[in-house]
Amino acid sequence: MQRGLRWPLWGMWWTCLVFVVWAGWWFGRTMLHAASGDDPPGTVTGAGCAEAMDFSGAALPEGTRDEDCTSYTWGGQAYDGSFRMPRVAVRGWLAESFPDATDFPCDGDDDRCVHVVRETHAHTPGAYAVTVSVHYEGGSAGDTALVSFDASSY
Repeated sequence: MQRGLRWPLWGMWWTCLVFVVWAGWWFGRTMLHAASGDDPPGTVTGAGCAEAMDFSGAALPEGTRDEDCTSYTWGGQAYDGSFRMPRVAVRGWLAESFPDATDFPCDGDDDRCVHVVRETHAHTPGAYAVTVSVHYEGGSAGDTALVSFDASSY
């Protein structure tokens, strides 16, 4: 090999090596940053339960208390949360809010569970699937129901 051609080849080799090292460092840093955070920026936030119920296609019932709802916006929109309401109003609220819901067997201590899947269109905001679980507190003599729900557009 000619001596004059050797130096440009070494320069190209070093340039390629520096680029590969830099690209590997950048990729590794990006993957570490993505893997180390449970919440990509701005995807999990507190939300009002009235907003979450509106997304679910229902209204927040009268007399609710202890509301705790969260919004998720990673790959779509979702809400979950819980609230307490008067026990006597649960059956009517479920029938009015989710008339097309189907009952399904509950896990754990829940007393009633319903699930609804709605036809949504790409330009229609709202939940595609809603699951509601009801736990009557205080046994048969209790007057409060703990309602837990999740609703998502995916």
